[in-house]
Amino acid sequence: MDAITENVHEQPLVLVIDDDPHVRTLTKRLLERSGKRVLLAENGNQGLELFEQNMEEIKLVVLDWHLPGNLGTRTFDELYARRSDLRVVLITGDHDAELGTAARENLACLLLKPFNAAEFMLAVDTLLSA
Repeated sequence: MDAITENVHEQPLVLVIDDDPHVRTLTKRLLERSGKRVLLAENGNQGLELFEQNMEEIKLVVLDWHLPGNLGTRTFDELYARRSDLRVVLITGDHDAELGTAARENLACLLLKPFNAAEFMLAVDTLLSA
């Protein structure tokens, strides 16, 4: 393996699950600018598929709480059931979001909208360095 390939695999892999294409694009840009590799999913089912395929490499999941179809609660529970050490940044604009038991007990970070890029990256970098 050459130095460039080794360096790429040292960069943390972040899975972003959000139904808003603009949010996914912006989030990807922010993460890549700070040296992270990024996988994007537009819903919970797609996110779980990507997680299954890359479970060992994924260091962090950024999860929108209000997803169509497969809700954030179910997605979080299924991610956590597959890997209980997984760190998740949960994003929601719902200040009264009803979190499931697994999320209430194990959630690493909750970001309430609106937040800025610096707050987002602080949360990501803090969890990745913990």
